[in-house]
Amino acid sequence: MSIPSCCNIGAGDGQASPQGGLADTGECIEANMTSQYDTPERPVLCMGCGLKSAIYINEYTKFPFSEIQTATSDFSKENLLGEGGFGHVYKGQLNGGQLIAAKLRKEASFEGYTEFFTEMQVFRFARHRNIVGLLGYCCEETHNILVYEYICNNSLEWHLFDQSANLLEWNKRHAIAIGIAKGMRFLHEECRAGPIIHLDLQPSNVLLTHDFVPMLGDFGFAKWKACKVSSETMILGPSGYLAPEHAEHGIASVKTDVFAFGILLFQLISGRKVLEEHGRWCTHILQWAEPLVETLALNILVDDRVKDTHDSYGLYHLAKAAYLCVRTNPEQRPSMGEVVRLIEVENENIQDLSQLFIPHFTN
Repeated sequence: MSIPSCCNIGAGDGQASPQGGLADTGECIEANMTSQYDTPERPVLCMGCGLKSAIYINEYTKFPFSEIQTATSDFSKENLLGEGGFGHVYKGQLNGGQLIAAKLRKEASFEGYTEFFTEMQVFRFARHRNIVGLLGYCCEETHNILVYEYICNNSLEWHLFDQSANLLEWNKRHAIAIGIAKGMRFLHEECRAGPIIHLDLQPSNVLLTHDFVPMLGDFGFAKWKACKVSSETMILGPSGYLAPEHAEHGIASVKTDVFAFGILLFQLISGRKVLEEHGRWCTHILQWAEPLVETLALNILVDDRVKDTHDSYGLYHLAKAAYLCVRTNPEQRPSMGEVVRLIEVENENIQDLSQLFIPHFTN
């Protein structure tokens, strides 16, 4: 491998010269690596539309406000992707061609200020194929902006429930479930600073590429370890996805995320919203889904739109995993690592796990 000439290697001795020093050599090599990857040959993030990813060599970029303002056409309505409780998200394009999603905190939102720094900390360690990439940030006066990679194919919520969306086929649903589970496994079990508890897992916070690779986003509620959260955070959390111990006592742990994943799995299987209104009444998806799993009435559980194309073996394992994840007692819920093994392949350990938790089925 050739050494860049700027590294100031001493003639003939293969050592860095005193004038430059090893620090200068390291900086030069890093600069050379950065320049190599900062090219049109960046890795492809989505084969469907050709969207390319950024390579993370240095710490996050600190963007000037003017650059984000220009990239988003002065935060125009045409570039507005969505609005949350703490701010707005805008699509933009940097000078080098990188597409971005800029999350702008509302000035009057103190919670948004907390969320901003929480996400900054989480994304320092959360780099994974199934987690949205954070490119940088902007902190100027009252402007707090997080700059993410733009993910090109909307959210899982849109694909499941929007009338204009094409049918989400069964094989894609299964692959999405596995991808989300792997992202959550990374946060809970593999992240160097983990476990990271997401605390806001729901279809609107899962983004998709045109290859239907799922990416977890929105870590504003995230916690670094098991804890007791404030009543404000409980209220702001996702209605319908809260585990019993979280909703009643404010206790948050990795098993809280597992419960939310179980709800999301039932939604992928059935195509149903977490809360269905029937006149004056409202039914939670678990009230409908759990009895169907317990009686093995999976033909009723599965979305009618994919009833003729679904894989019965895959459906059984997804339904079994969802059922295990939503046990009332958090100690009876599997880890996300166990969930991945259950929905990917069957093995003896998972058979023992499922026999422990799932009741004997009756016809």
